[in-house]
Amino acid sequence: MAKSTDISYRYANAWLDAADELGLLKQVREEIGDLQSLIHDSEELADFLKDRSIPRDAKQRIVSEMFEGKLQGITHNFLLLLVSKQRERLLAEILETCCMILDERDGIVNAEVSSAVGLSSAQKDLLKTKLESYTGKHIRMQTRVDPDIVGGFAVRVGDLVFDSSLAVQLQQMRHALIG
Repeated sequence: MAKSTDISYRYANAWLDAADELGLLKQVREEIGDLQSLIHDSEELADFLKDRSIPRDAKQRIVSEMFEGKLQGITHNFLLLLVSKQRERLLAEILETCCMILDERDGIVNAEVSSAVGLSSAQKDLLKTKLESYTGKHIRMQTRVDPDIVGGFAVRVGDLVFDSSLAVQLQQMRHALIG
């Protein structure tokens, strides 16, 4: 049996390719964000999508009534397709996968920066520029303060981690001294 991430990727990629062919990618991109917000904000909708006890035809009718005229035809039809294939419980995952695919197509990567103290705008701009130069991609950067770092900062870009925190340096010294 295929993993849900594989299934989500196939559905997301097919939907985005179809939207692109129809020249509706910009609108579908906006609807992806709207649907993510709706699912996040409505526990009832999230539960409804995951509930396997509701008959398929009833779910299709409800989804159709809920979104008719509010979404692009391709998005409305995609939601109905998910229900007909009993994949609606994967909608949140598919939407997240769409965002990852769109970022990849646009050459955008996420960077998470943790620092002992808040970074100034100039420091953030310099770090972003350096990361963009290193990766060759546009960086969407999120920063957070983590007092456990003690000093310095740590950056995660995808699978890469750059850790110049004082906490890690102290830990490395400790290991070197202890053996």
